[in-house]
Amino acid sequence: MAGPAPREASADDFDRTVDILAEAFAEDPVMSWTLGGRGRAGILFRELGRRLYRPHGFSHVAGDDAATWWLAPGRPAVMKGADQAALAWSLLRTCGLATLRRAARVGKIAEQAHPPYPHYYLFAVGVRPRARGGGLGGRLIAEGLKRADADGAPAYLENSNPRNTPLYRRLGFVAGAPLPLPAGAPTLLAMSRAPAAAPS
Repeated sequence: MAGPAPREASADDFDRTVDILAEAFAEDPVMSWTLGGRGRAGILFRELGRRLYRPHGFSHVAGDDAATWWLAPGRPAVMKGADQAALAWSLLRTCGLATLRRAARVGKIAEQAHPPYPHYYLFAVGVRPRARGGGLGGRLIAEGLKRADADGAPAYLENSNPRNTPLYRRLGFVAGAPLPLPAGAPTLLAMSRAPAAAPS
């Protein structure tokens, strides 16, 4: 396995993680459909990161090439009040009303699909295109899964790109039903993992 070693991100790494995830998701099928075009992921990651994942979550990075964002059990998985309004305003101003409505609908569907039991939530794993194929994404996810396993807690994610399904399965995730997104949307697949599941 090549590339930098994974480590837990610090507060100083926030901008780095936003940049990595924005580039990694620039052509993601679900993200592009939700935001009404390619290359808009940075808008969402910046606001979600500032208002949800930086204060409430944890992250791992591998150099300047890969990053993950997680929420532990008991942490809020959605923004409320002023934070939600700020995200809505940012999307309205930069992407338009149709995109705001679509993003709100997708967000609500994703929120309702979360398991009813406490779980670790992998919101995003991203590897810059230049560093793909070297196993960085899997190594970073494994760091978060160590924490879940230590707590005896399951993990959950939404898979927005079918290319990633084999990786998630190797790490012990099992596919559930696709989320009921609006007609014409790409597939967003719920996947869960029991604690201490060994990669195959």
